[in-house]
Amino acid sequence: MPTSDIEELNASMSEIVRSEVAKPNGALPNGHDAHPANGHAANGHAANGHPTPSQVQVPPPPAAAAPREPVRLPRRIPGGFRGLTDDLDRRARDWRAIVRLMEQQRPQLEMAEIERDRLADALGRVVMEVQESGKSLKTMLDTTRSGDVSGDLAAQFTRQVGALEQLEDVTESLIANFILLRSTWEQYARSVIQAQGLRDELKPSAG
Repeated sequence: MPTSDIEELNASMSEIVRSEVAKPNGALPNGHDAHPANGHAANGHAANGHPTPSQVQVPPPPAAAAPREPVRLPRRIPGGFRGLTDDLDRRARDWRAIVRLMEQQRPQLEMAEIERDRLADALGRVVMEVQESGKSLKTMLDTTRSGDVSGDLAAQFTRQVGALEQLEDVTESLIANFILLRSTWEQYARSVIQAQGLRDELKPSAG
């Protein structure tokens, strides 16, 4: 072989060796892995299908809970322990008193409302009777005026008067019930407002 051919062959082999040495991770030509031992698959997964440690996603640590504010003790208790006990006793008596008062007023209010409903129904019936008796009286007056005196005109007057008297009685009862209902409601409302004030005292003041 001529000397020039030998030198050209040596240069080509040297170039191939340098290119193979320069490949990362010792990769071999034709796409073969340099470490195919134990048949591990490519793409960063082990042969058993589990991800490699570098691919395992570690959850972030839980957020630290906000520190609780320490309970601020008062620097001074007005009246001392005895004054505190007396104040609590007074508040307890106020609560018991308002509860008893509302328990007494509630049945009275309910009874007044029941009576109002009963009188309202009675008023409806009496009004219908007043209207019907008034129509009958008017009809008989018209027939009598035309010359027909066969009807019992006195009975129609009596019926009309009776219906009007019933209307008067029911109206008076409704007025009395209205006064009682209004008074009971006002008393109960004052008790509710007082109870609300006691409940507001238990709420911590803003700021």
